[in-house]
Amino acid sequence: MIGQLAKNVLGKTLRVRPGENVVIETWSETLPWAKPFVTEARRMGANPMMLYEDEDSFWDAVKTGHAKATGRVGDHEWAALGKTDAYVFFFGPSQWPRFDEVPAKKRTGVAAYNPDWYKRAAKAKLRGARLYLGRTSPLAADRWKLDLDAWQDGLLRASLVPPEELHRLGTRIAARMRKGKEVTVHHSNGTDLTFRLGKFPTFLDDAMVDASDVKAGNSMATVPGGVVGVATDHTTADGMVVGNHTSYPDTGPVTGVSWKFSDGHLVDQSYESGGDPIRKAYAKAPKNGKDRMGFFSIGLNREITQLPQMEDQELGAVLLRLGGNSFIGGKNESPFGAWTVVTGADVAIDGKPLLEGGRIVA
Repeated sequence: MIGQLAKNVLGKTLRVRPGENVVIETWSETLPWAKPFVTEARRMGANPMMLYEDEDSFWDAVKTGHAKATGRVGDHEWAALGKTDAYVFFFGPSQWPRFDEVPAKKRTGVAAYNPDWYKRAAKAKLRGARLYLGRTSPLAADRWKLDLDAWQDGLLRASLVPPEELHRLGTRIAARMRKGKEVTVHHSNGTDLTFRLGKFPTFLDDAMVDASDVKAGNSMATVPGGVVGVATDHTTADGMVVGNHTSYPDTGPVTGVSWKFSDGHLVDQSYESGGDPIRKAYAKAPKNGKDRMGFFSIGLNREITQLPQMEDQELGAVLLRLGGNSFIGGKNESPFGAWTVVTGADVAIDGKPLLEGGRIVA
């Protein structure tokens, strides 16, 4: 299955051509998955180069007060980036829960190169893919109460869904979102919410990078992919949202989310489990904008079920986000953010069904 993954990502997501330069960046935990990408790139007639980050060395630097050193990039690496056509990046560090053990001051400077990296990548017009397999490790599985093998197997299967399938479905839904004005979400569990859409750009994550993506500056796809969404008019939301799907912030699983909105504001929130970190973050956040609903999306990936931080991509899943939406083109700049997911819902845009019982009918 790993070989199939390499073929799917290099061939369909990034559309690598003979003679192109390909960089595969990996961490310790993901090295076994990265090696087949080198083999496949060579088979395709491309020129692969692997960048390796050692997990133990990284954590040693962070814990000994040298986090800023992990956030620096030398001229030699920038030069390579400038000559890269396609980039495969396995998320890291895989043992990310270890950040809990590091005081905030010692974490300062970690990955400080990120803004410059993306700026240079856009200038180079490279096509990139971030593989979520890099987030998996025994430590991460413990954090989210998962079986590691089952989690990785699920991610692999979801990563093999053809990008063109996700693109076709997502494009249809995005057209409805762009033209629509009012959204209603209903479920027998008590969800009954109405909100309005603004004139904001739609977001389509279809695990594909084509010429239009590169031109628009969206040159990094996430694998697995499969979600289409849009920022909402954050001043509008009335009714109740009852999440019936576990969500997975870094702090741990959250279940039984219940949010009540009135005249665009959150007026009540409750959680069956895992909600304390959300409440604390909400209490500390600046008042302006944190109580607004700012984003909604529909999942497109038929192979995703109960995958952490992929819950929005499950086919027919409705994600509703509380807090800021400027990161996705909206007007709410609140730094606070939390989300919940409803599956099996009825969704309509301007009275015309988009989902019926969680089945896409657009």
